[in-house]
Amino acid sequence: MKELRFPKELTVRFHLDGSNPTSSSSGQAGLDALATIEKNGSELIMAAVTLEDRMIQAVSKLLFGTTTETRKAREFFAEEIMGTSDFSYAFKRRVFTRLLEISGALDSDSIKELKAGLNKVMEWRNAFAHGKVLQEYNAGYVLQYYSGGRKELLLDDAFFEAVESTLRNCLYTCNGVIQTE
Repeated sequence: MKELRFPKELTVRFHLDGSNPTSSSSGQAGLDALATIEKNGSELIMAAVTLEDRMIQAVSKLLFGTTTETRKAREFFAEEIMGTSDFSYAFKRRVFTRLLEISGALDSDSIKELKAGLNKVMEWRNAFAHGKVLQEYNAGYVLQYYSGGRKELLLDDAFFEAVESTLRNCLYTCNGVIQTE
């Protein structure tokens, strides 16, 4: 299959005022580290799409059940209403978590944790989709983006481990709701 390759821009940030970089070098060669960041960003975006699909499945299951009598209505709702681009990730997240609260499918602590995780996933997804990776001179990488103001994420192993853990927990919770009888 054809692999797409487009020109990329990498901004290097110098600290001329004598301040220290917010990042530190991972020891990985520059282009290798950047390739890993790009791959991780792509994985995050695709996982967020999967998570969105799981939320739709869970909402459909909670509203319509899993009986054969409700299959057509459930599929129509999932594909033609919730699955459209008219409803954003944020809207689907609100519907899903509100339905969890109303139905009692999860306890309040689990819902609170899930909401926090889903919010983080949404912010990270938007940051990678719309932000800009900066390499700090003689240091590591940060992702600069806007979300209610200018923000930065330090792109290091700890960050990507938090992303992986949060996404897995959210997917696990959604799958648990889908699979319960």
